[in-house]
Order: sequence, then C-alpha cells, then structure tokens
Amino acid sequence: MTETYLPVQPSDARLPDFTGLPLGELAAATEHPVLIALLPGVRERLADSDTVAFYDDGPPPDLHG
Repeated sequence: MTETYLPVQPSDARLPDFTGLPLGELAAATEHPVLIALLPGVRERLADSDTVAFYDDGPPPDLHG
C-alpha cells in the first residue's frame, strides 16, 4: 500500500483557469477513448454557471463569503 502525505499547510497556489479552452473543438478532433467519454460531461458542467470545484479531502468552498 502506498502512503500519501499531505502538506502540513494548505498551498496558496491556484489552479489555472481552463474555462476558455475550446472543448467542442477538442471533442470533435480527438480519437482518445477517455477524452471521448469524458468531454461531454465536462462541457455540460462548464455550461452550468453555478459549478465549483474543490478537493474532496478539503472543506467545501464558502459560496457566500
């Protein structure tokens, strides 16, 4: 079994903003089976303006902050 160690302090690093990616073009051009399976769901979720992402092992984001 592999041990996973989390940092002592949370990182202030931010994930890049990929909302401008042309996912429709990627979906039409790819032959990769994993992307073919996942891209429709990703595109649908991005269309929902209330979509947020957070790490499963962290607290949910404060949406009313």
